[in-house]
Amino acid sequence: MNRASDEVLRTVVATVRPAYEIPHDDLVGEVLIPAMRCAQTILIGVGFFSSRCLAQIAPGLAALLQKPSGKIRLLASPAISSEDRAAIETGVTGAESVMNAAAIELLLEARRFGNATDTHCLSCLSYLVASQRLDIRFVLMDAGMYHKKKWLLQQGDDWLAVHGSGNATHRGLLVNGEQMTIDRAWKDGDAARQRVDIFVNQFQRQWKNRSEGSLTVPAHQALDFLRRHARSGDGVPTVQDFWAAWEADFQAGIEVPLPPNARRPRRIRRLRIPADLQWRAGRFAHQGVAVDSFLETGRGIFSIATGGGKTKASLISAALLQDRSDDAFLLVVLAPSRPLVNQWAAEVRSFGVPPSVLSGATVKARRRELEVIEAALRSGKAHTEVVIGTNQMYGGDESLRAWLGRSGKRVNTMLIADEVHNFGTPSFLKHRPETVEYRLGLSATPIRQYDPVGTGGLADYFGDVLIDFTIGDAIEAGCLVPYDYHVHEVELTDEEAERYADLTAQLRRLGFRVDDEGQVMNLTPRTERILRERRAIVEQADNKLGHLRGILEAVDVRAHRRSLVYVSAKPTVLGRARQIELVNGLLTELGIVSHQFTNVETSSSEGERILAAFGQGDYQMLTAMRVLDEGVDIPQTETAYLLASSAVEREWVQRRGRVLRSWSGKEHATLHDFVAMPPDPPDDTGRSLLRAELRRVTEFVIYSRNEFDRGGGDEAIRRIEKRLEGS
Repeated sequence: MNRASDEVLRTVVATVRPAYEIPHDDLVGEVLIPAMRCAQTILIGVGFFSSRCLAQIAPGLAALLQKPSGKIRLLASPAISSEDRAAIETGVTGAESVMNAAAIELLLEARRFGNATDTHCLSCLSYLVASQRLDIRFVLMDAGMYHKKKWLLQQGDDWLAVHGSGNATHRGLLVNGEQMTIDRAWKDGDAARQRVDIFVNQFQRQWKNRSEGSLTVPAHQALDFLRRHARSGDGVPTVQDFWAAWEADFQAGIEVPLPPNARRPRRIRRLRIPADLQWRAGRFAHQGVAVDSFLETGRGIFSIATGGGKTKASLISAALLQDRSDDAFLLVVLAPSRPLVNQWAAEVRSFGVPPSVLSGATVKARRRELEVIEAALRSGKAHTEVVIGTNQMYGGDESLRAWLGRSGKRVNTMLIADEVHNFGTPSFLKHRPETVEYRLGLSATPIRQYDPVGTGGLADYFGDVLIDFTIGDAIEAGCLVPYDYHVHEVELTDEEAERYADLTAQLRRLGFRVDDEGQVMNLTPRTERILRERRAIVEQADNKLGHLRGILEAVDVRAHRRSLVYVSAKPTVLGRARQIELVNGLLTELGIVSHQFTNVETSSSEGERILAAFGQGDYQMLTAMRVLDEGVDIPQTETAYLLASSAVEREWVQRRGRVLRSWSGKEHATLHDFVAMPPDPPDDTGRSLLRAELRRVTEFVIYSRNEFDRGGGDEAIRRIEKRLEGS
């Protein structure tokens, strides 16, 4: 027999002191290492664990590994380093390289080497886990953190307990001012024996998930959860955090096993902020500012650029508002389109609550669903329901409006209005749900252009703008990628200029104008039709196609990738073919692999396939019509050709923001803007057109990174201004 198996626990600790003061006393050398050499089982419970401590106890571990049955069980709080977490994960996977390592050599090297100690300790940790000589389980508490510090070493019927203030870390064993007490169950009297029995029983109960107020999770089940939670920077996770993450995975269709002996808790339907969501630090720190501002008043508008995380900020606000009481909570989300409703449903599920999506259901089915929700809310328990629908559905369903009015009187109710600028219409303001106490509007552009009355109505109902996070702010924070902006001036043909002037004259005769305060005067169905046709002339200017050809032919056809051509969605003018058909034909002629992407594709399963193929590079270009206005994002886009730029500021600001969305490997975006130019010198009508186009160009130039480059946006502005002056 080797020396380790010959040693007896009673003998090696026969002369130890009853208490050890660290760093003055040698607890490791006099107690832990000798006891580990002869122990068969070691139980360790600590608040903090670090692999570096393995270097200090290496001789004892080496002796333990020589025994076929030698094993360590470790209970620890989740407060471990990312390096140790990675080492444990390597061991859990049973990597062949880990299993082939010479364990004792690793331990001895960890003991000997100075600068290499951390690396060797991590390797030791991986080996011990992979060889199942070290079994780690993490303890989550209902509140606070697991903070016990005890070493329980067994040989036969004898138990030794080492307990006190020191953790299983390098500093806890050697550096910090710690106090550790020694109890020998066979020698130190009844009180010591009773303490040891209590410690062992406590450990076993906690290990087997039979301890109230805590949840013990094996390493292989806890690692992914701990990784996600660590990214959130939200402190030590609790039992509630684990079950919220478990429930979110379950709702997403992921089969996650229960920890041993753990019962799935009674399902409490409550919004939970995902553990891996960073919203108070990093590039989305503005979300924390927005959330805090909303919680102060319970009303307001988040003016956050597309890509800045408006949706998540609003759901964080809802979750924290919900948690202020144990009462039932109702969240109603209204969005302008079905694609946006679907996106909201996915986001809400990630917060742990399956929503009720009312859009698309029959009126009868919708009423049945609302009756079920109302009954659940009447229970008086901590219960949350989320209802999602479109603005159109809300405006057209009187029974839904009445239901919301009743609910607002009975339970805590919050309304989130996505793209809140759409709610400044008389139809919504006339039926706005006054009983809803908590109101939050979201928009990159909450001001309704040329409609101060509607804008005022929004402010009156939802409250003030709480945060104004612009595209420039989003680029600087890293939420959006920077971009280069190229202006291409396109001359209107004589026929287009004459028709544009004629339509403008018709508008003037009908009394249409925009006054100095931005108020639209005399906007009738007829003037709206004329305005659409006049804008269609600008969007569909014939010479734009020639300019696009020149740009595309200037580079090798293989260089084109992940590009979007934004075409006009307005009815054709002057007897021409649809712009999307002309562009599709041009791309085919040039040998560029493309596919059109319109609301026809987005309303079917074909849309997902096209987007996936675009992201993988199967399509070099997409010709897009309307989709960016329907809530469908194409973040893979690196280059955008804006053949049809809307005159509505809100629309072109949103389109630009969507093109700038971040994507893996995407460092910047390039925008090509095709600006319609009237005949030179311009008359009053031409100058009006130039001023409208210049507003967009100026807005796009401000945040571009090539503003002052040769041929950049600043030069384009000067050329347009010079033409506007008629000089």
